Amino acid sequence: MNDQSATTFLNDVRHPLLALHRSVLTDLRAKHEAEFGPVSPGEFLQIVINGSAYRWLAPLSTVIAALDDVLDDKEATPEGRIEVASAVVAMFSAKTRDPAFAEKYLPLLQDSPEIAVANGHVVQLVRAAGPVKGD
Repeated sequence: MNDQSATTFLNDVRHPLLALHRSVLTDLRAKHEAEFGPVSPGEFLQIVINGSAYRWLAPLSTVIAALDDVLDDKEATPEGRIEVASAVVAMFSAKTRDPAFAEKYLPLLQDSPEIAVANGHVVQLVRAAGPVKGD
């Protein structure tokens, strides 16, 4: 992957990743509220950020933040863009994804059509971007 393809990929995958993240959080919040009762969006955000039950979601949140940073930073290097693009590809590739993330995330694909569709949009872009080391 070169800088131009990495930059194009990051721009293309940003909105699908955000939609996927939003779908996951919506699903997790509904499950949380079913068990513990209603919480405000701010309260749920604090639970996700500070609670250990949702720590598995950190790799997805982190890669989205890194993507935004590298696209917004006028001084970002080509290597930085390629690294973030490779991290996104790795997250959605069976051989390279984080096992702790996959353990919690993959069942959500079976439970939620919305998450499955959002995941499909991301995976389509990941496949088009090509493999990374280890794939």
